[in-house]
Amino acid sequence: MPNMIGGAIKKKLENMGDSSSIIMMILGFVLMMLIKMYLVKISYNIIAPKIMKDDEAYKLTMRDAFFLVIILMS
Repeated sequence: MPNMIGGAIKKKLENMGDSSSIIMMILGFVLMMLIKMYLVKISYNIIAPKIMKDDEAYKLTMRDAFFLVIILMS
C-alpha cells in the first residue's frame, strides 16, 4: 500500500512497520473526513439561510455532512 503514496509521507511510512503505517493512513483518512464534514456543515449553515432568505432553513447535521462529503467524493 505505501507504494501508491509519494513525497515525505512515503519516506516516513517506510521507517514504520506495516501495521503502524496502515493505522496512520486510516487515522489520516478519518481526520481528513472530519475536517471536510465540519467545513461542509459550517459553510452550509452560514450560506443556506442567506440564499433562501429564511432564518428557519434546515440546519445541516454532522450525519448529513458525512453523506454529502461521501457523495461529492465519488
